Order: sequence, then structure tokens, then C-alpha cells
Amino acid sequence: IHDDFMDRDSVRRGGPTIHAALGGDHLAGSVAILLGSLCQAWAWELVLAAPVAPERALEAARLLATSLQEVTVGQTLDVVATQAPPLDPAGVLEVQRLKTGSYSFELPLRLGALLAGAAPPVLDALSRYARPLGQAFQIADDLLGTFGAPEVTGKPNASDLREGKRTLLVARALESATAADAERLRDGLGRADADVEQLRDILRRSGAVDAARAEAEKLRDEALRALENPALPPAIAQALRELAVYAVGRAA
Repeated sequence: IHDDFMDRDSVRRGGPTIHAALGGDHLAGSVAILLGSLCQAWAWELVLAAPVAPERALEAARLLATSLQEVTVGQTLDVVATQAPPLDPAGVLEVQRLKTGSYSFELPLRLGALLAGAAPPVLDALSRYARPLGQAFQIADDLLGTFGAPEVTGKPNASDLREGKRTLLVARALESATAADAERLRDGLGRADADVEQLRDILRRSGAVDAARAEAEKLRDEALRALENPALPPAIAQALRELAVYAVGRAA
């Protein structure tokens, strides 16, 4: 909810986002912030009310706190980056690790396993799997957010460029594009009236699209290698393999 408001996105999963459904004005944004914070409070309540030993619930609460800190730092860097000098690819990947890898993959896997009483080797294996997969997922999401079909993805495919998002696509393009194309890309990013198709063409011919796909696949493979761990039950490892393949190869 917070992310949609900050990104000014009006569509998520084929339906209106909270602030858009409420009218998109200051009041709608205020309500969206409050509802997002309410959901966060519910998450704390669920963790602390889990029917487990108190020390395990406390450890789970600490994990949730760490993840919320990381995602807040990552989201702050992501928002500020639209008004700052472009990040290099390593900087983009670090922001993605913080804002996506932590809460989208590592937190749910590790939190569930922790509450279920999993041993430390299992928790460590899950983290080694989740961190690179979260980054791979974000790269795939950025590709869909720029080149995906809105009727399939359920979200617009021009907002990232018009909002000036510093994705890996943009970082790679600024590294490898011609000087003229790099200047056009810098000029067009973050403009509501940007020629989005021209910007997409620059991303394609610079090689940024292929480079981003290759990076996502490399990170996915790193996640898959983490599953080659005898501490993980075979059925769990297989389910996580399928998730990794889907997360990077999805069309929506």
C-alpha cells in the first residue's frame, strides 16, 4: 500500500490501488499511509500471538523488526534515487536486496520456518536461497514494468520510466548506450510526457534488456545452488526450485 502511493501507481493486480480507489488526492494518500501502517501492526500482532514458546515468538519478532528496517532503508534509497545521480548496477542491486529480497522472500520463508521450529542450518539455507532470488525477482519485475503487457501483468508499463525509477535496466543502459542515447535516456526519465517507446528502444539497443535478463538468471541459479543442502527436506527443496523458476520466468 505504501509502495503504490509512493510510486503513484493506480493499478495493482488488475484493480485500483488503495489511494487511487479513494480518489488519489491528499486525503486518499493519507488514508493509504494509515492503512499500510495498520497492516504492519497486524503483522506484529500475528507474530506475537503465534502459539509457540515465548522465546521463539520473540526471535520471530526480532526477525520481523530487522526486515522492516531493511525494507524502509531500501525504499527510502529507491525514492531518493529518482532525484539523485544515477546509481551504478551494484548500487541498484543493493537497493533491491534491501527493499525486495528481505521482505518478499527471506522474511516469509525464514519467519515461517522459525515459528515451525526449524533448526539453524535450515534457516541459513533458506536465507542463502532467498536473498539472490529476491533480487532476481525484482529485476524480472522491472522488465515486466517496462515491457510487459498491462492486460497480462495487471499493472501499467510506463510508470517506472515516467517516475524515473533507477532500475538495473536503466543502470546498464547508461553504462553501455551511446553518448547520445544516454543523454536522451537521462532527459526522458522522470518526465510525465516522456516518449516511453523511445526510451524502451534505447534500453533494447544498448543491450540493457539482455544484460538484465542474464543478471536475473545468474541470481536465480545462485538461489538454486543454495537448495543443494542436505538440511532441507527434498519436498521443500523441490517446491522452492519451482518457485525460483517461476519468479524469474513469469509473464505477470
